[in-house]
Amino acid sequence: MIHSFGANNYFSFKDGFDISFELNSKVPKDITQGRKISTVMGIKGANASGKTSILRALEFMNSFCTRTFARSEGVDNYVAPFFNSDKPCDFYIDFESNDTRYIYECSLTQKEVIREALYKKVSRKTKVFERKNNELVHKGPGLEGLELIILKNNSSLIDSINHYNLKFDSSDLQNVHSFFGKFQGNVSALTVLDDKNFYTYKDVNEYYHNVPKALEFTKDIITRCDMGISDIKLFERTNEKGELEHYPMFYHTGGGDHPRALTYFTESHGTTALYRRLQAYWSVLYWGGTLIMDEFDTNLHPDLLPIIIDLFLSQETNPRAAQFIFTSHNLEIIDHLGKYRTVLVGKTESESFCYRLDEIPSDIIRNDRSISALYRGGKIGGVPNL
Repeated sequence: MIHSFGANNYFSFKDGFDISFELNSKVPKDITQGRKISTVMGIKGANASGKTSILRALEFMNSFCTRTFARSEGVDNYVAPFFNSDKPCDFYIDFESNDTRYIYECSLTQKEVIREALYKKVSRKTKVFERKNNELVHKGPGLEGLELIILKNNSSLIDSINHYNLKFDSSDLQNVHSFFGKFQGNVSALTVLDDKNFYTYKDVNEYYHNVPKALEFTKDIITRCDMGISDIKLFERTNEKGELEHYPMFYHTGGGDHPRALTYFTESHGTTALYRRLQAYWSVLYWGGTLIMDEFDTNLHPDLLPIIIDLFLSQETNPRAAQFIFTSHNLEIIDHLGKYRTVLVGKTESESFCYRLDEIPSDIIRNDRSISALYRGGKIGGVPNL
């Protein structure tokens, strides 16, 4: 689970940001539900305020630690400093993986890694490794084999270790790699992905065929949200290339003994969006991990949003404490999230800043008062200046 993360000199965040999921003893028990770390965090703010950049920072650390070793020499690191500053971008994340607490840090430019380090928290904070440029300057006990790894300007040591057949205890490095490997979502290090391409029709159908539990999960939510749909079934056929493929049919009520069936391509955009995306929601909830979604409310009715969020808040539907961090333009969702699970992003003179609502030093936000009304009135920030 993520405790906190942040970045500095990254996109429009010149002076950086910190996002904390931690819930202290002052947070009401009906919100914590026995957890010290929130499983949900919503990010609100005006267009171009920097909301998506917060998500990009998470995805950058994910891609850097899991998908960079295979890059050719000379390929730039996927970072974007504030207005092309020549200073490095800095990142950190404080998290738990396999019941162990870690802090990962990296500092880099588009051309080179300036520093990368991993710390472990047990009884005290200890350094696991540290590199400066492409030189390993510290390695913890049992990690002598790290000296054999050839470090590159555009690759993390965390990812590199997985491509070497070295005989030493690398459990901490594997824990970190595994943690990032459970990230999913529609955000890349530099852009937002169109989920029609990211969660493709063909791939989603095959996923549901291979994982019937995921299809049942999706069917349950869609039939609850679309009162006209009573069932979803997968069928198979042979395409023009002679390949076996699967396709869904959506059955609607009102046809007597023979419910009316529609194909995916004749269903509404909202239904097809849910059908594509819910396989990722199920996967993260079932296996654990982190779901990162930009504008997760796109094509979805406002009344559906709390249902999706509650999947992550409930210990019954989220026993592995998977985390969901997202942006949304829906206003009322703030009232459902509350001040402990909402981050507002603002921008002044092209520089972004953010804060969790419970950080506002005032009693203006109370648990018995509508936050959306305060937001709409411009009393807590994060609204466009129109």
